Amino acid sequence: MKLMFGGLISVVLLGLYLHLIQVAIKVALCVSTDGCTAYPATYFNEGMAQALSIIGGLVSALVIAELAVTRPGEAPMARTLAADLSHWALRAVKIVAVFYVLAWIGAGFAAFYVGLYHPKALPALTTLGQAWLGLAVSSAYAYFGLKPTG
Repeated sequence: MKLMFGGLISVVLLGLYLHLIQVAIKVALCVSTDGCTAYPATYFNEGMAQALSIIGGLVSALVIAELAVTRPGEAPMARTLAADLSHWALRAVKIVAVFYVLAWIGAGFAAFYVGLYHPKALPALTTLGQAWLGLAVSSAYAYFGLKPTG
């Protein structure tokens, strides 16, 4: 029950994160396009910027923490499951965990890419994309167990 509740919260946070990034990208692209009025800069308000920052940090922390304790080649969250789970339940959890990580990677890369080409259009998106890049590198190091030499 505890894992299910925690999983539900993390999926809801991921949904909010994806939605906010989608809106931010639409605003950044519209602001950068002459004559576009569908998504003005004011559409992405201060509350959305704060939520994007906070939720982005929470989602990223969850991904990094999970990848840090997952063996390379193993699906995230597989170690937390009971041994007597049905094959379908185990498969469903693995699919959700992999989707979660892939969604985080895709959304973060999109934020980084749009922020790279339109850095002043929406500073909150640019900042998130740049922070995501550093976190993605950290999570890759954690997942593959890479350590600096010397």
